[in-house]
Amino acid sequence: MNGITKFNFSFDYFERDLKYILNAIHECYLKILTEIESVNPIENDIRDVFISEKYFNNPNIREELGVKEYLFDKEIQTIKGRADIRILNMIESISGNLKPYYFIECKVLDASKPTSSKSNLYTKYKIEGINRFLDKKYETPKEANGMIGFFIKKTNIKKQCEFFEEFTFCDYIVGCENFYISEHSIDELDSIKLYHLMLDFSSKIRD
Repeated sequence: MNGITKFNFSFDYFERDLKYILNAIHECYLKILTEIESVNPIENDIRDVFISEKYFNNPNIREELGVKEYLFDKEIQTIKGRADIRILNMIESISGNLKPYYFIECKVLDASKPTSSKSNLYTKYKIEGINRFLDKKYETPKEANGMIGFFIKKTNIKKQCEFFEEFTFCDYIVGCENFYISEHSIDELDSIKLYHLMLDFSSKIRD
């Protein structure tokens, strides 16, 4: 293992967090933009590009992106809902422990004016995305979980994201201007942290 001991491997894994994984997802996104011709403007179709044998289900790509210790799968049924992406601890999963380390919920967004209308994609991002974590439909033992917004029409993403009053810009991902964090109180004793990665797919959307 090129001098890497089991202890080093475990320590390296447990020191990492969701920000690190989302940074890898952003790097994968940049790779995808240069390699695919087009994709349907559908949440699951875009998500499936990431969770495929060409990308995060490919061990060589995971190693290239620095996340070889993780396993990624999709459309996982939880007790209360169905999560878009589940991220597992590879060491524990080998021994049969399939408890997720993180869940990531994906949603499409466009260039429409964000409103509180239930039919608006931005409201759906809150109701069918953020609220699923607050309602504990997706629970993990970690302190945070994530969401990815797929923009399917060209727009000023930073301006559009002003609709989400809870968002605070996070500068963890170098070169990414649309990475945010939000913190939410669930009750007096419990709170949750969500990271939001906004990705522009407008140039790759099929007509």
